[in-house]
Amino acid sequence: MEKLIIFDNFIKKFKSNKVGPISFQIEQCKIVGLLGTSGSGKTVILNALLGIIKKYKGKITINNIKRKSRSYHKANRMIGYYTQMDFALHDISAYNFLKDSCLIMGVKKGKIKEKVKYWMEYFDVWNHRNKKVKDFSWGMKNRINLILCFIKDPEIIIMDEPGANLDSYWRNKVKNLLVEFKKQGKTIIITVHNIDEISDIIDEYIILESGQKIFEGTKETLNIYSKYKLFIKDLFDVEKFRDFLLQENIKSFKYDRDENSLVIAAKNYRQINYLFLYLIKNNLPLINLVKLPINMESIHKALENQNIEVK
Repeated sequence: MEKLIIFDNFIKKFKSNKVGPISFQIEQCKIVGLLGTSGSGKTVILNALLGIIKKYKGKITINNIKRKSRSYHKANRMIGYYTQMDFALHDISAYNFLKDSCLIMGVKKGKIKEKVKYWMEYFDVWNHRNKKVKDFSWGMKNRINLILCFIKDPEIIIMDEPGANLDSYWRNKVKNLLVEFKKQGKTIIITVHNIDEISDIIDEYIILESGQKIFEGTKETLNIYSKYKLFIKDLFDVEKFRDFLLQENIKSFKYDRDENSLVIAAKNYRQINYLFLYLIKNNLPLINLVKLPINMESIHKALENQNIEVK
């Protein structure tokens, strides 16, 4: 598949530190998770990709357009960007603000009203279109930010923490929208702190730490799955249970005798169903099933298990 975005030996130096050298490639029609702890270099990579950072060593190519070439602005036409803006100084109605933004982004004049109405209705702010955008609640402002990202129908969607200030309904709706965009051939790069919310739709991960890339590849290569802790009422034959899990390709981890709990990792709901059937068949009442978070700690553990050095 075509390499849509290429970072080749990228280095950005600051007074006290640097990010890089970093090289990676992103294929078209993928959902890519750009992950890392605070200060890992995510923002620098995003800003360089967007053209905000212009002075760096190495090469950045977007759809065969070099970021340092005279035609670099052509790449911007392909990109939709989400970030959090509070619009505190925007003393203008939400409707007029979005219309003006469309003109700036190059949306065809004949399509502007149609697009603004569609996306305002989609994100349930159409009835507030005459309200000044600076007076919107934080959640509504975030939906305006999402509209700004999607309204010009970009080929590359870059999202920096899209779940912030959104309730579970809107976070799930945005996630489903990203899946639909992928089906349309779009490429999505997303950064999140709550990895659990998007782990099931990510195709590939790029993981940064202290200005270095420590992993690039598929979630299967990363070997990280949704983990659950099972609390079972009665003591049970742990080894027999582990044998069953192994047969169903379900990973098992720590057993806590005091809690009578076992941590397992499942790839899909089919495996969870087999697990429930086993418990019922063997008369093992389940007290609780707790989903454990996928976070940077669990990702680092997965990397360590593969003998990948985490600096």
